[in-house]
Parts: sequence; C-alpha cells; structure tokens
Amino acid sequence: MNNISKPFFTLFCCGMLASCGKAPVGPPTVQPNLLMVTFDTLRADHLGAYGSEAGLTPNFDALASQSVMFENTYAVSSTTGPSHLTMFSGLYPNEHGVLKNAVVVSDDVVTISEHLRDNGYNTAAFVSSYVLTAQFGLSQGFDEFDEDFNLKRRRSGSYTIEAASDWIAGQPNDKPWCVWVHLMDPHKPYVQPTEYLEPYITPDLIGNDLDKASYNGAVAYTDSVLPGLMAAISAQEASAGTLMAITADHGELFGEHGHFGHGRDLFEDAVRAPLLLKHLSLEPQRIDTTVGHVDLAPTILELLKMPPMQDISGISFAPMIPDSTQRVSRPVFMQRRIFDEQGVKELLDETGVNVAGPQWAVIADGYKLTVAPEANEESLFNLAVDPDENNDLTVSDKDTLLKMRKVLSEILDSQTLRVRSTDLSPEVLQNLEQLGYAK
Repeated sequence: MNNISKPFFTLFCCGMLASCGKAPVGPPTVQPNLLMVTFDTLRADHLGAYGSEAGLTPNFDALASQSVMFENTYAVSSTTGPSHLTMFSGLYPNEHGVLKNAVVVSDDVVTISEHLRDNGYNTAAFVSSYVLTAQFGLSQGFDEFDEDFNLKRRRSGSYTIEAASDWIAGQPNDKPWCVWVHLMDPHKPYVQPTEYLEPYITPDLIGNDLDKASYNGAVAYTDSVLPGLMAAISAQEASAGTLMAITADHGELFGEHGHFGHGRDLFEDAVRAPLLLKHLSLEPQRIDTTVGHVDLAPTILELLKMPPMQDISGISFAPMIPDSTQRVSRPVFMQRRIFDEQGVKELLDETGVNVAGPQWAVIADGYKLTVAPEANEESLFNLAVDPDENNDLTVSDKDTLLKMRKVLSEILDSQTLRVRSTDLSPEVLQNLEQLGYAK
C-alpha cells in the first residue's frame, strides 16, 4: 500500500464503505446528478494542487488529481452574494442586480437550480452563511433549502456535510438530483475545532499574523470534511454518474498591496479561485486557459447534456475540455461590490482605501486592467510575468492600456443594467456588521 497516497486511500475507502449500504430502489437514472460545492473565502494558492507546499489540503489535492482542474479561474466579485449569483445565473452583477451582500435576487433572474428543477431534477441546497439565507433569494429553484446553523449566523462544515449527505442518501435513483453545498469555514471568524487551529498558532502571534495562521487551520479543517461528502456521493451514485463542480466564491487578502480581507478590491488573491470538474466521462487533466465564473452555469449544463439557459452572458467552456484547439481565453470581467456613502467614509478613515463608486477589472491576453473611475485609479499588469501585480504598466505601455480600455468598455456596453434596492433593515445591517462586512 506504500504506493497509494493517504488522502486518496481515505477518499477511496470512504466511497467503498458507503457503497456497501442499501441502494435506493427503482431503475437507475440515465441523467447525471450534479454536486456543486462552493468554498467561501478560499484562496487557490493555499491548495496543494495549486502550488501550496503547506500540506493543508490532502483530500482536495487527491480529488483534483482525478478531475479536470482549471488553473486560472476568476470569481466575478470578491463578495459572496454577487459572486454566487453570477455562478448560478450566467449573468454579470450589473445584469442580475446583486451588487453587494443582502440584496434580494429578482424573481425574473433564472438560476441553474430553477433550470434543472424545471427539467426534472430534485434540487436541494445546504448553505453555511447568513448572507446566503433564503431571505435574499438564492433559494430560487431549490425544493429544499437548508440553513439550519449550529453557530451564530453560520454553520460549520461537518454539520453542513452531514445534512447534505442525509438528503442525498434519501434520493431515489430513478430521478436525477442537484445539490449545492456551501462551506463557510475559511471565512473569519475562525471557529474551527482546536485541533485544527493549534498546529499553526503560537502564543506570540497577534493581528494579521494570527489571522494568517488561523486561516491555515481553517483551510485544513475544511479539507477534512470532504471525504464525508464523497462517501455520500459514492453510496448514491447514478448509472450516469455525478458531475462535481467545486470552486470558491472569492479569496482573501492578508496585507498584500496593503489590503486586508475581501470585498474592497479585485487583486489576484481576492478573486482567483480554484475550479474542479469531475465526472466519469471527463479525463483528468490540468487546463491553464483563463476562465470566469460567469461561464460556469452554461458549462455545467452542456456537460449534463441539458438545454441551455437563455438570454445570459455566460458561454460554455465545455468544448475546451476534450479539444485543446478550443482553449482560447475570452476576456474575463470582474466587478467590486458597491458601498454606501457611510461605508466609503468609514473605510477611507480606517484604512485609507477609497472604495467610492464602481471598480471593474478585465483580464485579456495575459494582461489585467483595473479601473475605479470615481477614485481616479487605474492599474495595468502583465500577469504572465508579474502575477503578484507589483509592476504597474499604465505609464510604460500605453498601447496595451488603450487596447485593454477598449476591451473593458465593450464588456460594460454589452451589459443591461438591472437596478435592485440596496436599502437594508437595521437587523440585516447588524448581522452583516457582526460578520465583518462594511456598509
């Protein structure tokens, strides 16, 4: 057994043991199931599969080795609500109207869960954060929406996995299902079991250094709950298999560029996300083509061989998986959440960061342009040679700057603005502030 890695063996054994249970009755479905897993606040560079040498994620890394792994995936926002809705709708934030957390989704925005439910799927969601609760509308399309938290305004990963696993176990195998599992654990505050935090924390750590160490423990804990979910999938496997789509809504900053947390900017560590697609029909491989979350829903639907969603901006990148000649990146657009006037003032006073007005970014041909017009800020980086965004080219490379401005302008011009009310009740504001979100 020396030639079998421990994490792979753990995942394999969990699946085999679970599959020995009693199988659901009925003829097997010919349509694949769908499991969507979204990690909250998970930086790609903290995963072994994405280059980390810290050893935090053996289970994720084993899963990545069996999957199609996209090396350069970008969230549309560094804020949970807008990011998730773009993943599920194939619309940019300007188009779906959710430009920050706690904005209610419009009834006429169609999500992938609604689309699959209308095409014969049983659907369920198991979320772990207050900002994703049903009151804000992401429950659209789910037959069951579970937000039974075991902690204040959130739920720990093991509880979420247990609830999702129980639902999966109860599904008949003559009808396909779609499950969304959201895991909050990498998000502050770090409330994981002591045994996961202690290996990384020493008594001398304070402030940002303590946060960075605690984050490592939170990531390790998140990884530890994955085998339970894989076991549930193995025990209730359809003959057509289960398509797994595993990603993160955004990352986190720990002092890079003088910034901390997320939601205030579009730096790489805030928006670069992992993405795995796994199905028995997909050959495991790594793809370095740049892709964006706006294209995830149409990609999933094509892989499921389901009818496409209509009137969306997302375009499936499924063809690039079997055919390397299709691996041509299209521009990837990102947008910072909006802040109200008081939030802008508070952040400027506390951090010196000006978050007034919109901030947009676009990646094309290896370059990244970020523009905040009201703050009169603009930056241009060549990510191929400067992935940490240290060498601003706005002065030295005017030709590329003009080209990238045109790309960004064309994307913005193509979007139909949907305005949603951003007025929040005092109770919602209090809950958001307790979670660390500014106004």
